[in-house]
Formats: sequence, C-alpha cells, structure tokens
Amino acid sequence: MAHPRAILKQSDLTRYAKALRAAGIAEWRVEVLPGKHVIIAGKVDEDTAGPDPDELLK
Repeated sequence: MAHPRAILKQSDLTRYAKALRAAGIAEWRVEVLPGKHVIIAGKVDEDTAGPDPDELLK
C-alpha cells in the first residue's frame, strides 16, 4: 500500500519559519487543516521587528 501524500511538507514549514523570523515574529504556530494551513503569530521580537503600523498611521 502506498503512503498517502503529506498534508504539510517540511519545505512548506521551513518557508513559513524563515518568513516569520524575517518579519520579527518570535512565537508562532501552524494549524494544519485539510486544504489549508493557518499561521497564528504570537509575540513580536522587538530587536528585529519593523516599525509599529499603528504608530505610522498617526
């Protein structure tokens, strides 16, 4: 019997991790559902984060 196709590939997860690290997101998780991946971001690392969007709009 053949193995079923993975819902989330390791290359996808690595891509998500690199993008979130580059955005300065310190804590995050990925919820994997059939047909979609939901990324939930937590705290922002202040050392690598960009400007606060709310402050830019004032």
